[in-house]
Amino acid sequence: MFMWTFKGHIRGGVAAALLVLMGCAGGQEHLSPGVDPVPRIVTVTSGGVPVNIAAPEGFCVDRATIDENPRGVFMFLSDCHIMENGRGARTPITAILTASVSPSGLPGVEQGLQPALTALARFLETPVGTFTLSKSNVEGSVTILESKQSERALYLLIEDRAYNTQAGASQRFWRAFSEVNGRLVALSVTGYSQNDPDEERALRIIRAFMQTTLDANQVMAAN
Repeated sequence: MFMWTFKGHIRGGVAAALLVLMGCAGGQEHLSPGVDPVPRIVTVTSGGVPVNIAAPEGFCVDRATIDENPRGVFMFLSDCHIMENGRGARTPITAILTASVSPSGLPGVEQGLQPALTALARFLETPVGTFTLSKSNVEGSVTILESKQSERALYLLIEDRAYNTQAGASQRFWRAFSEVNGRLVALSVTGYSQNDPDEERALRIIRAFMQTTLDANQVMAAN
């Protein structure tokens, strides 16, 4: 199991909540007859609160990787094709997507989502903050190359120079943060450097991933 932890820290009034950012649950979970192992949308529970994770176009959730535990929820998403019967079929991998849900919310959100995201961005620019974004867990190996903030989310382009890319995955990857149903949600997209050298496709995917997840939870709240 590989796992990177979003460590609790307080600096300048900014508290970074504990969040599992990457991990991998071992083994295939038991699926009831008719359950699609690669659905577009799944509902998970973190800290007693349901949250929908919705894949962007061309991707599906890999149920075998969903890990729900007291520290939060983690899952991988993979490329897939939706067949005529509505079920997903796996296709060759072009990008690696992950989703994590914290058992708590975004610190400071009671003052408004945008100020809380701005405070989170400032924290993540500190040495402690950038280390929490690392895939390699090597201190000093991470640089935030770009930071973008929308009304609902924070997007970061990150480079981890110590990240092992033997499988061809890029050392650069996008992460996105928002609060959904009172829970801090972190999404990530890692492309393959030879296919997406400027990370433009990965940025489009992460934005779509965040939007589909936000929309899915608005639908759940309306129902």
